[in-house]
Amino acid sequence: MYPSNINDVFRATRVAASGLKVNRQWMNAISNNIANKLTLDTGVRDSSGNFVPYSRQLPIFSKVLSEKFRENRVNGDIVNGVRVKEMLEIKGSVKKIYAPSHPAARKAGSVDAGYVYYPSVSGSQEMADLRIASSAYEANLTVIALSYKMNRQALALAKS
Repeated sequence: MYPSNINDVFRATRVAASGLKVNRQWMNAISNNIANKLTLDTGVRDSSGNFVPYSRQLPIFSKVLSEKFRENRVNGDIVNGVRVKEMLEIKGSVKKIYAPSHPAARKAGSVDAGYVYYPSVSGSQEMADLRIASSAYEANLTVIALSYKMNRQALALAKS
């Protein structure tokens, strides 16, 4: 990889490529949230033996700057851009619906007996997030295309 400095012609492309990567991870999390919108049984039980529903996932982004030299070295190269710092699971945010005959209903003797806990995943919120993530992905693709075009024109100028 090329060193990162003020004269680096590939810096914009690498930063945009890191943006593509995190936006793809964000879109994967969104699709996972939509797919598990009604998932009641995640294979985990609470202390009372009740189902623990799916928890919505959100990526937490973090900027990566070459100025923080020692922290941002990857394979001996300095990286710039953005990364997913962590994938946050929003626990405890559930919708309670009273359905005592449902197999996933809270057991008698527990708090909220007869209630079914559904994940608090809003389809409209996920679609809005998907629109933002896909727009950011497209913007990064545009940056890469324009950077490529500028580099080609600079090489053409150097030849003449």
